[in-house]
Amino acid sequence: SDAQIIILPTYTKQWDWNRIYDIKYDFSQALKFDYSANVNSYILEPPGGYEKQNSNYEQYRDTVWNSIKSGGTINRFNQLANINYAVPFNKIPILNWINLNARYGAKYRWEASPRSLQPRFGNVIENSRDIQLNGGLRLVTLYDKVPFLKKARTELQNKGAVPPGKPPGRNAEQPKGKEKGKDTEDDLVDDPAKKAAADSLEKPKKNYLKIAGTYTLGILMSVRDANLTYSRTNGTILPGFVLEPGPLGNNWSYNAPGLGFIFGSQKDIRYQAANSGWLSKDTLLNNPYIVRATENMTFRATLEPVRNFKIDVTADRAYAITQQSFFQANSFGEFDTSSFKELGNFSMSYIILPSSFRRDNDINESPVFQEMLSYRKIMSDRLASQNPNSVGYDSLGYNAGYGATQPQVLLGAFMAAYGGKDPNKIKLSAFPKIPYPNWRITYNASQGIAKLREYFQSFNVSHAYRSSYSVGGFLSEDNYREVGGAPSTYDNAGNFIPETRMDVVSVTEQFGPLIGFDVTMKNSMLARIEYKKTRNLSLSFVNNQLTEMRSNEFVIGTGYRFKSVPFKVRSLATGKTVKMKSDLNVKLDFSIRDNKTILRQIEENNNQISTGTRQISVNASADYMISQKLNVRVFYDQTLSKPHVSQQIPTSNTNAGIPLRFT
Repeated sequence: SDAQIIILPTYTKQWDWNRIYDIKYDFSQALKFDYSANVNSYILEPPGGYEKQNSNYEQYRDTVWNSIKSGGTINRFNQLANINYAVPFNKIPILNWINLNARYGAKYRWEASPRSLQPRFGNVIENSRDIQLNGGLRLVTLYDKVPFLKKARTELQNKGAVPPGKPPGRNAEQPKGKEKGKDTEDDLVDDPAKKAAADSLEKPKKNYLKIAGTYTLGILMSVRDANLTYSRTNGTILPGFVLEPGPLGNNWSYNAPGLGFIFGSQKDIRYQAANSGWLSKDTLLNNPYIVRATENMTFRATLEPVRNFKIDVTADRAYAITQQSFFQANSFGEFDTSSFKELGNFSMSYIILPSSFRRDNDINESPVFQEMLSYRKIMSDRLASQNPNSVGYDSLGYNAGYGATQPQVLLGAFMAAYGGKDPNKIKLSAFPKIPYPNWRITYNASQGIAKLREYFQSFNVSHAYRSSYSVGGFLSEDNYREVGGAPSTYDNAGNFIPETRMDVVSVTEQFGPLIGFDVTMKNSMLARIEYKKTRNLSLSFVNNQLTEMRSNEFVIGTGYRFKSVPFKVRSLATGKTVKMKSDLNVKLDFSIRDNKTILRQIEENNNQISTGTRQISVNASADYMISQKLNVRVFYDQTLSKPHVSQQIPTSNTNAGIPLRFT
């Protein structure tokens, strides 16, 4: 057949135009500003070909040039501005021990919807502001500004210090009982004149009051430095914004959304935007309006009460909350807010030390857990006294609405019992404002005790405590209602529904280690002893159960380096024996670990071990470097596990081998 099929050409076009703006300016050494913006756009091209012989070429050319002149069609606009200020305390001699830096950062984002949906649903705008404060105190510099404090600090610092190049102990060149420039008792007997002169001299007396004062000042000056970091971040996401950004991200024709919003203001502009026609009125728009807030605080301090005895103190708090709702127009074009929801998480450093060493009895009953159960009535009374809607008592004697399993009652009793606090005085808030301090203590005893320097190269003692309280996730309760500013609605169990629903709160504790010794002897022998203790507590308000996971571990280890151990190797090529020497490192570790997971049911007052084992581990190894590229290692590891639950069986794992490593 002579028929011809004409296939029309198809065109795929993509003309992106990305622009980056960046400016930095230092107003002074202390005040600095930087700004950056990133614009992602594309050039709008009509469909079809762009050859000059086409009839629509002029239309194509004009459309493209108009798009170029207008900066293209924007897909995404991101903007960041920061201003940093270092408070010039260093210019003031009396305050040069203080450091303070402040930072304000503002972000703005405009993102287009798909082009086909843009006329209906508009675009999304988002802003955020970040406020940071970093402060530090160099207290040693402050102490040295006062002469008598500087003198006392220097005296304490020099006590126990070993002069450079001089080993501890008696000077070997000086005969015992005869010091240079001094007469012995026999010399004084032989020379009566010298004896009389010596008797006439008064022996120097120790000024104990001065010594006590010096050490008291040393304790008061034990804080060496302190640092505080605080940051707060807020942000807003507003969907349905129908206008396009101009310079600085603002649409200057409508002054929308305004420089305040662009540079981080958290003022609610929804109704202003709706009344000014900035928002889409499509009833099918279902993107939420979101407001975020995050607050973080970290504190650190270093203390040195005596030489080589250091205490690092830390405290931290983190709080994040997100509020979301739907702000959309109805069929009459009127905007309203619906489906409000608030969710977030919280954590802070904490202390549950008062209950750390209280042991369970033989049937796993915890005295702390029993205290928690008994504190519930106290918490019920306190909460009911603040709520006029609580009238009467239930069948167990608890106040109406604040029964034995009401979340606020359980949380207050839990925090009081395990934190060792008075249930009548503990604060009822689930989100405390001030974090508790944690610490780490290290002591280089070989530098502080002269006698130890005769036997040890180093003798370090350590102790650390870390605890945290956290609410993994909380959200606003839809069924919560108030009458007279207090909860008024009940759940199925007859308890008041709290404003914030929390499914689980957790408290963790770790002694890492409770006590630890790490020593190196003069003969290069190493030894390590540690006792570690951890505890994790999770209180569930869903099934009214406390899950307690505990672990105790004792570790002892030793090691020794045998220097220049000879080793013979026979060459496969020549048959000659080659002698070489290298160090042999031998290590031996032994540990006992006992871990348990106990389920404590609140309503049934029942305690049950769900899992847990007692493990004994032995780890031995020897390393020998035959050459710079070949290392030989011999190891033996064995772990014996005996479960605490009868349904599980004891196990033993052994692992041994001789690996060769080429590098």
